[in-house]
Amino acid sequence: MIGQLRKVGMRLPMLVSTHLSAITHRTLRPSVGNVVMQQGSLAERVLVVQAGELSVERTEAGGQPRLIATVGPGEMAGEMALMGDQTHSATVIVSRGPAELLEVKAADLLQAAVYDSDLVIELLALSSHRCRETSRHLALILESLDALSNGDHSTLKQCCEELEKDDGQCLSNSADQLKQLAAKIQLTQPETRG
Repeated sequence: MIGQLRKVGMRLPMLVSTHLSAITHRTLRPSVGNVVMQQGSLAERVLVVQAGELSVERTEAGGQPRLIATVGPGEMAGEMALMGDQTHSATVIVSRGPAELLEVKAADLLQAAVYDSDLVIELLALSSHRCRETSRHLALILESLDALSNGDHSTLKQCCEELEKDDGQCLSNSADQLKQLAAKIQLTQPETRG
């Protein structure tokens, strides 16, 4: 699915670059492990990955950080906050380097979008695609949990295979955790004799 995301957002970096003379921007070269966006912080900038890779992690109350996505060259991070409550919904960390990021002020990008309908359409297409994929992944995980609850190993296997098909370590990790949970449940259930 990440391949599809790259197709959806393919024009976005090009469209942003056409506005660079009129918007505040700079090139960042953070080291691997550096946090470039913090969950809950004010979203004042958008990042376009030119080289390297970013890991996107979300932490729920009382929970551990969970990898939810990776962002590679030609993709953006932070654009969701442009349309929402202007705070970052996840923490973004440089996971592979050398990283080179184009930092664009969010307010300037929104101003450029006022005069560029193609830019608006690409931003909406990217956001829409990410929402559809998140909904699909959530449905697969919920279906997997239901299959675990009902002892439906066939459905669980199908859901895990779908999760593993997507290009992304986070979904593969989820499939592995579901399989481990299924194995633990099988070990704790008493054997039925027939």
